[in-house]
Amino acid sequence: MADGSPPARANPRIAPDEVWDQVRADYLAGMPAARVCRRHGVGLTTLRERAAREGWRRVDQPWTPPDRLDPDDEGRALEQSVDGNLDRVELRQLSYVAARRMMRAVMRGDAVEALRWRRVRLAMDEEEAETERFFAAEDQAWRQIHGAPDPDSPDSPDPVLPSGPADPP
Repeated sequence: MADGSPPARANPRIAPDEVWDQVRADYLAGMPAARVCRRHGVGLTTLRERAAREGWRRVDQPWTPPDRLDPDDEGRALEQSVDGNLDRVELRQLSYVAARRMMRAVMRGDAVEALRWRRVRLAMDEEEAETERFFAAEDQAWRQIHGAPDPDSPDSPDPVLPSGPADPP
């Protein structure tokens, strides 16, 4: 302004950019958020929203994925046994892992997690049963098309093994 006073801001309740620059610097340097807020007069929720929106990551808190699994978790062992190739994992193996994790959650007293793992186990069991029904239907359809007897039928004759040349003496 002409009288030397700073120009009026659109919303005087919002901290100016210079304050937010200091908030960001202090926060990224590792100062606890509550202390930064007290120091600069900004709201904690506002700081957290802005930090999330702008992707602020404190130097004292590098990002690491959460790892709540027991070091001896069956899922880890299963993944190692297949060298990370999930195509080699069978549904019943996943069901077993889920059942063990469910039991572990019960032992910790975490009923919600136990119920989640129970739902996973039941889903794996149902998926395996559905897969078995699909292959049984495919097998039955193939037999009908090709006129092959059903080996599970009680009327089915015993399979005849092909005879080959006799073993040399």
